Amino acid sequence: MPVIAYQSFNANSSTTHNLQSISNQHFTKQTNARVTREQHGALVLPTAPGNLVAPVEGPAHLRPIEALGAGSHGSNTVFGTQITLAWQNFYRSFGQMPDIMTIGELDTSHSDFAGMISDPNVRVSPHANNKASQSFTVISQTAVASQLAVLATGVGYVVYSVGGLVVAFVHVPNKLAGSQGATSTFYNGIAAAIGGSHPIHLVIGDTNQPNAAHTVMALNSSFNTAAYRNALEGKKIAPVDNYLVTQGGTNSTGTQIYDIAVYRSDLCALDDLAYLSQSSGAVTVTDHCGLGVKITRKGKLS
Repeated sequence: MPVIAYQSFNANSSTTHNLQSISNQHFTKQTNARVTREQHGALVLPTAPGNLVAPVEGPAHLRPIEALGAGSHGSNTVFGTQITLAWQNFYRSFGQMPDIMTIGELDTSHSDFAGMISDPNVRVSPHANNKASQSFTVISQTAVASQLAVLATGVGYVVYSVGGLVVAFVHVPNKLAGSQGATSTFYNGIAAAIGGSHPIHLVIGDTNQPNAAHTVMALNSSFNTAAYRNALEGKKIAPVDNYLVTQGGTNSTGTQIYDIAVYRSDLCALDDLAYLSQSSGAVTVTDHCGLGVKITRKGKLS
């Protein structure tokens, strides 16, 4: 039962993938204005610097989310804290750390991010694209590295095999996301990139979808099935690192459900789902909610 997670940052379209490309971006500031206006509180867990994969005992501290200032994103530490706290929150939600977590809109190959994730027990694999906003960084536990393999990368996606599951981490380009046909073509392109013979078990990430059913419909249409289901189905978005907060979306205004997980229900069983806020450490670092799933493949591995 692997735990698979995704967190998108808010990068610009610069070809320079530095700290400035993800700092104080428009939609992050819009998110911060909303959550401070609504007086959201962050349940900030204890962490062990330099040790991402070790569970840390201790209570969460309820802190009001800060208003962003000019220096709020002055170092990579604040973004690294969001990642570190994600692993602690997923451990408390699922009883295990992520096997793999992808960070959208982040290219850690740039020197500005040196030391942001320094745990020797994890492998950090950047997947750069031309624009900072279309780059990815994949973080995985070295203990399960033999069960992981990159299958394909392209603009808007990186695909990994995770313990026998084919997982597409996505950031669907805006120019495609609004059209059902273009979105289907996007997922058909991913299938072709991995050879076409392996089904996509899980799609997780920033879909930029115009409505809650869009991605499910596109995937079912692409692969001539009715088996794809949204992991959020029947559930509310209640970030586990917020105090008494439920919201209608995962974007800056809390109205659009962009960040989702969609799984093949005939081939996989969803065991659990957890969402994170944009401000796990009481500092808003992105406009996207993070999420993780605990999922099981049905039947024998081929």
